[in-house]
Amino acid sequence: MNQPFFILILSPFFIQFKQLSLHNYYKAIMKKILFIPLLLVFIFSACNNKENIRSYSNPHIETFRFNEHEKIDGIEDLSFTVDTIACVIYNEDSASYNCNFSRVLPAIGLYEKLSSISINDKEWNYLDTVDMTQPITIKTVGGNKKRTATYTVTVNKHKIEPDSIIWSKSIINENNINSIKSSGYKEHIYLFLSNNNSETKIYKSDTGHDFTLIHSQKDLNINYKKSIIHNEKCFATSSDNKSLYYLDLSDINSGFKSIELPENSEIIDLWGILNGKLYTTIKLDNPQYMSFDGSTWTEEECNMLEELTTLGSAKINNNNTLYIISGTLNGQLTNNILATQDGNYWINTINQTDTLQYEPVENACVVDYYNYFYLCGGKNKEGKIATSYYSKNDGYSWLPLKSYQRPSNGFTPKEHMSASSLNDYIYIFNSNTDSNIEVWRGRINKADFIIKK
Repeated sequence: MNQPFFILILSPFFIQFKQLSLHNYYKAIMKKILFIPLLLVFIFSACNNKENIRSYSNPHIETFRFNEHEKIDGIEDLSFTVDTIACVIYNEDSASYNCNFSRVLPAIGLYEKLSSISINDKEWNYLDTVDMTQPITIKTVGGNKKRTATYTVTVNKHKIEPDSIIWSKSIINENNINSIKSSGYKEHIYLFLSNNNSETKIYKSDTGHDFTLIHSQKDLNINYKKSIIHNEKCFATSSDNKSLYYLDLSDINSGFKSIELPENSEIIDLWGILNGKLYTTIKLDNPQYMSFDGSTWTEEECNMLEELTTLGSAKINNNNTLYIISGTLNGQLTNNILATQDGNYWINTINQTDTLQYEPVENACVVDYYNYFYLCGGKNKEGKIATSYYSKNDGYSWLPLKSYQRPSNGFTPKEHMSASSLNDYIYIFNSNTDSNIEVWRGRINKADFIIKK
């Protein structure tokens, strides 16, 4: 420090001391003397801080993340890898397809203090938001201004549509197939099949890939095209429609048991299980709409008896509502979609909307998956395997299945198809009479989980 600085600091002493008595003089000078060490500490600290910053040399970034964002839920939990050798920063688990990273606030952790930091060649103050829709460049300069580092930061996002489905394929070695039916129950996926030797078989899988035969029963000519599976209950008709069989999935080893039908009756079709009752239309002298509660047959009221003589329709129970989709009515394919919540009063949802974009089909299958209906297989009026469709509003309107949702790599719809869903997966079982059964397992690329193959 130079002499003028001391004179500047001490000059007020001399000016004031001349105006004081001897007692007050000593008192005043003691106050001034006590102030001098504090001033010197301040001056020393300021100089030392400059020296400390200049002593830092490491310019590298230690951690990288994002601060919370009101429009991107969970963005602060997105984990980034910082590679100080290659000078790259990236997230291994892709962010959601719909996330918008145009205005986000990075939180950067450092090994040491920096003299400066810039993003895309513009100085950054740690408070400004950054556009991360494209990779950015972060340049850091060490405290001593001798070492620098330049990082490329990339935010990886899903690059496919959020409702696309990723598929895998496995095979069940069975042929001579007559009909098939599938169902998901208690963390397992089941496949029921009937062959042309009057034998019924049940396969089970915990993974959706490897299926094990768990039950076989001969001399049962079951027609799974007229079957209903809901929770643990499975009902199926015989091929001549004169017998009805029941199986409890919680006691498969007991096998199918015969249920006595009303005398001289034939089953037109089974519609579904609602409130503990099986609803069906039975042919006596005339069609009768009936229910079965496990012990007793009861004739039920119905406002659409004629429509409930449809053959080859697809059925589903979703949120305690029964749906009957398409099929053949009075010898003609119909696009009816019937629905009921009490088993007695039915509506035709097609009459409720002007948006109908699916062709009528017979013997298709339908599955509910992530609140969408998927209608697969079946034959159209030309006798060809129909296009698959989906509905996001309980069947009120339909659209053809998108190309990125369909199974690929050799998938061809076949004569026998069944579809089920369990947890995060959808299953399509696909077979001709003389071919093995293909099992296609798909998982939708929802924005809230990472794709796993």
